[in-house]
Amino acid sequence: MNLYSIALFVHVVGAVLVFVLLTVEGVGLRSGSSAAQLGRTLGPLSALAILVPGFYMAAQTGWYAWTAAGLGAYAVIAALGAYTGIGVMRGRVSRQLATLSLLIRVGLSLGVLFDMTVKPEAFVAVAALAVGAALAVAGIVPLRRVLTAG
Repeated sequence: MNLYSIALFVHVVGAVLVFVLLTVEGVGLRSGSSAAQLGRTLGPLSALAILVPGFYMAAQTGWYAWTAAGLGAYAVIAALGAYTGIGVMRGRVSRQLATLSLLIRVGLSLGVLFDMTVKPEAFVAVAALAVGAALAVAGIVPLRRVLTAG
């Protein structure tokens, strides 16, 4: 075991925490309760767990297209999550907009997961993010039926 192995473990734990937060937010949207307070607490912890070891690992192995794509997507995920969470807590973001934000962040997160696992070249790295977001947005129509029926 070395420092890189520990950094990789903490990085993966941070990524798992992102998916836990997205799941809790989705359940909260479905049940009509807000998970924004939990996101305010655990969101920064997941950011630290992803970014600090991620920068360390990139410094050890070098920067690649998939690294930059993942970092850019993570910035969008974090900013969109913070905007949505604050908007929900203040009552300024509708359930539909919060659901759209959630779906886009889930799609982007899956794209980042693909990039971090496969480590593709630039075009495929960006395409994975675009496909993830597009599939998430495509899920809005069927999800809207479920939300309006429930």
